[in-house]
Amino acid sequence: MGTSTRRQYGFTLIEMMITLVILAVLVGVAVPSFTDMINNSRSVTLAEDIAGALNYARSEAVRSGGRVSICASTDGANCTAADTWDQGWIVFVDGAVTDDAEAPVVSELIRVWDIEDEDSTIQVVQGVATNFIRYTSIGTLGRFTDTSVIAKNSNCTGFNERTITVGAAGLITVAKTEC
Repeated sequence: MGTSTRRQYGFTLIEMMITLVILAVLVGVAVPSFTDMINNSRSVTLAEDIAGALNYARSEAVRSGGRVSICASTDGANCTAADTWDQGWIVFVDGAVTDDAEAPVVSELIRVWDIEDEDSTIQVVQGVATNFIRYTSIGTLGRFTDTSVIAKNSNCTGFNERTITVGAAGLITVAKTEC
């Protein structure tokens, strides 16, 4: 009659094991989704960075009343090959003799963009792949009338690649395209 029963609180081993199995399944499902989300976000951010740099170069050309160019750069000081946009780019005062000169001349560096994402891919085409885009003092393109920039993270999914088109007047449009 004097025996008291104490109520036990806590989890049994079986309950703990079931909880861990459920948690493992949830993590297994969630991690790939987070990875895709991160890659897609990086893809969109990369395109926004290049679009912002193009607008910046154009506004600097109009503001200064001279030629301003943007080019691929691996060292943050000089223009490099056409296939190196994914390593960074620079905006600079272009000392070329004419608006349609074949090569840019880095007279004064204005701004540098570094890319640290190894999975970034950027392709700039003005008829053929090119390493620079030149804006004139009135904000129009200096060399060609049609320029397209394709920017993405190589691991993106869905419609997270961006195609940026620069018209002859220097204005840009950004379109979503499938990765």
